Parts: sequence; structure tokens; C-alpha cells
Amino acid sequence: MTPSRPTSISARVPRRSAGARGVIARAIACAVALALASPASASATHAADAPTAAAAVGTPEGLLTWISRHSSNAAVAVLPDRGPAVLSFGAGRRQPLGSTRKVLVAGALTASRAKLSQRVPRSAVERFYVPGTDGGAHEHAQLDATRPTLRQLLRAAIEVSDNASADALLERIGAPAVNAWARRQGLARQDPIYPLLGEFAAWTRDPLWTQRTPSERARRALVVARDVPAGEISLPEIDEQRRLAAASVAGTAADWARLMRRIGRHGDPELVTALDWPRRQNEQMARRFDRFLAKGGSLPGLITEADYVRPAGRPGAAIALFLRDLPPAVEQTLQRTFAQQKLIVRLATDAAFLERARRVLAEK
Repeated sequence: MTPSRPTSISARVPRRSAGARGVIARAIACAVALALASPASASATHAADAPTAAAAVGTPEGLLTWISRHSSNAAVAVLPDRGPAVLSFGAGRRQPLGSTRKVLVAGALTASRAKLSQRVPRSAVERFYVPGTDGGAHEHAQLDATRPTLRQLLRAAIEVSDNASADALLERIGAPAVNAWARRQGLARQDPIYPLLGEFAAWTRDPLWTQRTPSERARRALVVARDVPAGEISLPEIDEQRRLAAASVAGTAADWARLMRRIGRHGDPELVTALDWPRRQNEQMARRFDRFLAKGGSLPGLITEADYVRPAGRPGAAIALFLRDLPPAVEQTLQRTFAQQKLIVRLATDAAFLERARRVLAEK
């Protein structure tokens, strides 16, 4: 999702670049392998190349410690297949979502009974494409050159986090339908959805953007997305992007963990298939997990993940991890090490680590 141009930033974590699909698969495999290794070996490996405080967040243990010391910057919820949350840290506090919000568009699409084999003009997608704002995701989206199907747009929006595909689907479904779907899923504190094109355009066209209510921002973004061509959008400098990103579409970790559990256990098959992309891309993931539904997002200073993880032959768990107002050095470490993904895997697969996390975060 992430805009850039003044400074390069990722579409989601991990970063998108040339050969992004291979990078994603290798990154997920690395995250799983290290997360399932012994804690001692993972820490020792990191200790050799992590002399700075910011680099300490590059392991699940280090990131857990950072979260415990920066409670206003983080929200975590772990919800097992049955019963209440086993870990809740800032989970009722609204946090900006980044591209994680695209799950709402995907869910509303699959609930709409639209035929996903239906084709749309490629121009209906390209009109939402703002070059330099998705880390290369649009170039790596597997879309038909002239008439992509709705299924292709769905998978592009989720799997490579293509902003243009997500916005094209949002326009087709309608923001009211997406918001209604979110309410039916029990997202009680979810901001209304709006197009990324409109958000990025408003950043330099609406001086009151951060002062508006979420509903006002949604109405404004919908208008701007209709009236401003993608080619006319320019972005502010990176420090200003960080400030504006904090006002992006928000939700709570508690709501999102419940949503991902519902999808993971009873979701529409097309939605589940789209979100289960890590297992399609990586054989190691397919062997170790019966399901690994994942959607992450990032904007400057912001990294989010909402997953449903079911280890092979074991019960699953839904995990939402939202990080905001990240110092640049911490953000860069997470983008390089994928520690947030490793943390999620450890919370879902390692009972001792989960108990440690509960103790560490309960102290705050």
C-alpha cells in the first residue's frame, strides 16, 4: 500500500521490488524457519549482527520487548480457535491498518455473489494506479492485459497488495457494501473504508485531512478519487507522509483477530484461498501449516499484520499485530528481518513463547 517517491517505501512487508513474488516466498520461508528454530539459536544468530538498539527488534524476542516498552505504539491480539483471547495488549485501541484493510474489500466481494470469472476492462484498474506508491506490486500482479477477471483482481489485492486492484474492486462493490459487510462481521470500531487513490490525493489537497473525523475523511476521499486523475497525484515528503499515515483507516486488533478467526474457520472458500497465498507460494509453508491466511500492510511509520495460522494437525489461532509511529530505524529493521511475521508464527506455534509473551505484556 505504501506511497513513496521522496523516499522508497514498501507496499507491505516484505518489500516489493523487482522479482517481488520470489522475494515474498523466500521471506516467508525464512520467517517460518527461524521462528520454528530454537529461541537460543535465533537470538544467537541475531546477536552477531545487531549492535544497535533498533536492530534488537529483529527477532521475535526483541520485538516483544520493544512492544512492552512502547505500549502506545502497538496492539496485539491472539485468539485461539475456541474461547476468548489468550493475549490482548492494547487490543481495544483503534490503530491505522495500512493495506490490511483490503481484507474488507475482499470479504465484501466474495459475499456479494458476484461471478469472479467476470471480466472488467483493464482501463477500469489502471485509472487507480499511482506509480511509485505500491512498491512494485502492480507490476507483479498477474492480471490479464486487456480484461482481467474479478478473481485476478481479488488475488492481486491480497497476494501482492496491489492498490489499483483493491480500489477497482472497491469502486465496483461500493464503499457502503464494504462497510456493511464489516459491520456484519462484528467490527464494532472499524473506520469506514475509502480508496487509496483518494487518500493519497487528499494528502496534498486537503489541509484539514488529519483533523477530520473518519467518516469525513471517507466522504472526502471518495470525492477526490472520482475527480482527480491518478497521474496528477504527487506525494509529500516522507516525514509528512508519516504524519498523514497515522490518520489512515483504523480498526482494533481485537476486532481483527475475531474477523480472521471467523474467516479461517468458516470463511468463503474464494476468500480463504486468496488469503492462504503463503502456502501456495512455499512448499515449506504448505507442509507445516494446514492454513496460513495472511494480510499485512505498511505506510511510513506503520506496519500491520492480520493472520489466521493453523499448524498441521493442530488447532489454529488468529493473530492481529498493529504497530504505529515506528521510528525509522525500527521500521527499517522490521522490513529487513520480517520479525513481525516471525513473532506471529511463534505466538501461533510455540506455547512456551506465548506464555512468555503474556507475562511480558501483562507487566505493562
